[in-house]
Amino acid sequence: MILFHPYGIVISGGATLGEGVIIRQQVTIGNKGSGKNAEQCPIIGDNVDIGAGAKIIGGVVIGENSKIGANAVVTKSFPPNSILVGVPAKNISKVSD
Repeated sequence: MILFHPYGIVISGGATLGEGVIIRQQVTIGNKGSGKNAEQCPIIGDNVDIGAGAKIIGGVVIGENSKIGANAVVTKSFPPNSILVGVPAKNISKVSD
């Protein structure tokens, strides 16, 4: 894991992060709900690049080598090599080799 400007980052204890994940400031990776109403936590694949202020919430899976834009809100799963932006996040392209 690589942390650029590691301020205001929240990562749920149940989250799974792959190798080489890049996380920037103000990122939240967490479950949805609380207590007995809490849902599963995110699973982040290897080499995912997470932009500043992005939120990844709930039992989602982010495929390896994906890029998540600044301030994106991810509430569903996406395949490897996705480029995700917006609120809610949408897959706008594929990471090229």
